[in-house]
Amino acid sequence: MRQLQLQIEPQLDAQISDFSGPGWSEIVDGIRQLHAGLISRFYLYGEAGTGKSHLLSAICESYLELGKSAVQVSLLELLDAPIEAINALEQCDLVALDDIEAISGVKHWQKAVFHLINHNNQFGGQLIFSSRYAPIELKLELPDLQSRLTQAVSARLPNGSLYEDRYELVHSVLCRRGVVLDPQIVDYLLEHGPHQASLLLQMLDRLENLLKGERTKLSGSTLRQIYALIDEYKQSQ
Repeated sequence: MRQLQLQIEPQLDAQISDFSGPGWSEIVDGIRQLHAGLISRFYLYGEAGTGKSHLLSAICESYLELGKSAVQVSLLELLDAPIEAINALEQCDLVALDDIEAISGVKHWQKAVFHLINHNNQFGGQLIFSSRYAPIELKLELPDLQSRLTQAVSARLPNGSLYEDRYELVHSVLCRRGVVLDPQIVDYLLEHGPHQASLLLQMLDRLENLLKGERTKLSGSTLRQIYALIDEYKQSQ
């Protein structure tokens, strides 16, 4: 696949267990059905920042841990590549196509994705799609592809409005990384930081790099600087 210069998505730091809040229950149930082979196509959608790419990465990682082949590809980054490149994905156990809305208005790529679906089914593979739009909201010129996507099991990603979702995500990631943050920082982040999953994860990365694993009690001035950073980060989104 590297020889074909496919734009394979980098593995983001995410695990399915990170998305354990109540707002994610429908998504997690769909992932269980994928693993059990009960569904072959899963369509995830949500506004920018809701964690679509992180979730796709986590699902692919779960397949790799089971000894299966899985690959995540951003169609937005693949548009300039020859459509023959997608043939390399046909025999993968799981193909995760991010940014499916990117092929709206690009009919030759719509045909390529349609053929990928057909060949993937023949080999008993599975497909996940992600988009900012629900399947019925896509504006595709190829009716057959539109039909296949609307037939897929679909679920909308939560926007982070539930405190429990943010709490479970933050604490799961910190525990998995072995990172200890001052409880005051975690509380402030959950209450006043970005709500959407991917933005929350980005903020965690910034805080981790800033504090560099510091475990000692922080001074009041340092805490105020961190609070200001969280406020500034949320306002910039």
